[in-house]
Amino acid sequence: MTEWRDWSAWRQVGAAAFDEVGSAATVGTAAARAVAELARNVADHAPEAFPDPISDAVELLIDHQPVMAPIANLRNVVYLALPGGPEEVAAAATDLADRLEASSRLIGKIGAELITERSTVLIHSASSSVRAVLEEAKRVVAFNVCCTEAMPIGEGVEMAANLTAIGFDVELLEDDVAIELLPGMDLVLAGADAIGPGFAINKTGTASLARRARAIGVPFYLVGAAEKVLPAPLFQRAVGRLRPASLAEVISLDWFTAVVSDVGILEPDDAVELATGRPVADQLL
Repeated sequence: MTEWRDWSAWRQVGAAAFDEVGSAATVGTAAARAVAELARNVADHAPEAFPDPISDAVELLIDHQPVMAPIANLRNVVYLALPGGPEEVAAAATDLADRLEASSRLIGKIGAELITERSTVLIHSASSSVRAVLEEAKRVVAFNVCCTEAMPIGEGVEMAANLTAIGFDVELLEDDVAIELLPGMDLVLAGADAIGPGFAINKTGTASLARRARAIGVPFYLVGAAEKVLPAPLFQRAVGRLRPASLAEVISLDWFTAVVSDVGILEPDDAVELATGRPVADQLL
């Protein structure tokens, strides 16, 4: 039975799977909502098809978004919930989406304290968590924003346009130029696709910025919710899915000043401990 592939929920899953410019948190939230809706539709209209629509959905997502931690976490919680039926899958996916949405607001309040009056902040690529920090800081201080283009996809171009639309005056910089201008920056912020033991995965260009910032003493904070932190087996799978032509790269956490999360500003080792003890589905081990 495959009529579920014509459902709106399945098309929403596909939209999240093929989103090339959305941040990990944004894509993860949309994917979790779509999977929850798909599970409810299965329960109501095609219970005999369970669990095929659900497992097909999370495998499609991970095939096309292999390094986004919220997608990896969604796949994990779905497999853990499968024995309980589609209703339990819907509840687990909805809970993950709710946590991702709540984390953005908390990160904004915590990270905003890093931005001082008249400072210049450089951001790399697109990140809804970084945007939340900037929006919250804008309420209390005036500061300048520079944004890398983050080529070849150009996520930073879209990020700059979105920030401009909500009232920021953004200077868009070519990636190489941004590295040259780092000495004039007071702070660098970048999102994270995934965080694991000792390392993070993010868009290409993050590593070169982080190395340069560390060398000249410019604070560079990685910004990501607790749901971006993966247990070691899931993080290793994400690294293993990186392709030679991938637009993401692995970066040592030691190159960053700290991690801004929804539970506080964390040292790299503290960030990794967030995933300690989280269950991992047998299918993913």
